[in-house]
Amino acid sequence: MELREHKLFLLIFLLFLIIKIFSLFAGHDIWWDSSVYVGMSKYIYSFGNVGLWEPSRPIIWPLILGFFWKLSLDYIFFGKLLVILFSLGILILTYIIAHELFNRKIAVVAALFLSLSQAFFVFGNVLHSEIPSTFFVLLGFYFFIKKTYNFSGLLLGIAFMTRFFQIFAFISLFLLLSYLIMKKKGSFSILFYFSLFFLIPIIPYLILNYFLYGNIFYPFLLQSWMSKYTGWIFSQPFYFYFVALIKENALVLFSVLALIFIFKKSNFEKVSLAVLFLFVFIPYNLVAHKEMRLLITALPFLYILASYGIFYFIDFFKKSQSLILSLLLIIFLILTIPKLEFDKYEDNLDVFYDYIDNGKISDGLWISNPAFIAYSDAKAEPVYYPLYNSEKIDTLIDDIDNAKHVLIDSCDLLPCPTSDDSCNQKHNNFIELLKEKLTLKSYIRYGSCEYYIFR
Repeated sequence: MELREHKLFLLIFLLFLIIKIFSLFAGHDIWWDSSVYVGMSKYIYSFGNVGLWEPSRPIIWPLILGFFWKLSLDYIFFGKLLVILFSLGILILTYIIAHELFNRKIAVVAALFLSLSQAFFVFGNVLHSEIPSTFFVLLGFYFFIKKTYNFSGLLLGIAFMTRFFQIFAFISLFLLLSYLIMKKKGSFSILFYFSLFFLIPIIPYLILNYFLYGNIFYPFLLQSWMSKYTGWIFSQPFYFYFVALIKENALVLFSVLALIFIFKKSNFEKVSLAVLFLFVFIPYNLVAHKEMRLLITALPFLYILASYGIFYFIDFFKKSQSLILSLLLIIFLILTIPKLEFDKYEDNLDVFYDYIDNGKISDGLWISNPAFIAYSDAKAEPVYYPLYNSEKIDTLIDDIDNAKHVLIDSCDLLPCPTSDDSCNQKHNNFIELLKEKLTLKSYIRYGSCEYYIFR
């Protein structure tokens, strides 16, 4: 196909590229999860001498980020640049998949919706795992609809090792292939090799888990436990994503029409898209911790469905199709563009950054926030991990003689879990013990947060 046949998409792509390049130079601080991945990347490539470690995180993204650090490059800048490239890849794959399954018009509108999605726009250069893992899911799905199932399985395995929640994308396609076997429309060997290739990037990780923890499933069990007991400050009602998506783009309501029509017509590739969307969307609604960034994987599929639903709807108006589509898109642009903004995250933690930069820290560093060491080559023990509660505080108190530098922002640790009645008092006792054992070098109250630096 010639490029001029896709000039509308190329225009969207070019504008998105230019805007994302500008976003590289927008000032902002590093996010919590980004700091964790940066810390883990240094830990891996330094064999544990630098950074920090969180066993519940998958390791593909830290492995990628650490490559830049190992080469002594600006790993934050190049990491953001890589996320932008993944974002561009997602936009291209969204267009290609929609074009493959439907037509060019649907593909263009889907790409337009995605490029102006607030969550996708903001996090398109943030060092989180949502964007890279979504790219691998989309590429895996593309190979799936092209019936190249081995590559599909491999890429979904990489997606899973980038973000554990992407297991639902694999499950959905595994079930679809199983359905084909049941209907005698596919062979068992296809399903076997699809699954085998999925396991290729996972098996080395399981072996590593055995040597590190004595349990190949320890990270998955820990992540499951943390999903249940942490992140309560982000708890939202079941309907949170439905409301948020409609606020972001009310035209997503047309996706309901698309789902009805797709399941009615029973085209396997289109049904696969619908099923995959449902599998990567519904589980997030069942978890109390809800943030729009977590839903990024579902957005390309959602906007393809919404675009298909719009064109299915306007087909009922034979004489006014162009007018109705134009009005819908104009209203969408008017409502959406003013809401878009670059990442402006500000953590107000400069006092901690300055201490790390100016201090000679070789060991015994305890931190309440992974961002404290994101820009340094210090090694740290995360006070907050896996959960700051009475049990964790007891462990810290028992080990306090090994602490030489303790950096605490109370807002990173509090409030305690609501079910832990003794946690708040133990926290106060912990702070008093730190005052006895170490020297309080700095204390600042910032709003409701208390900043402590002990040495």
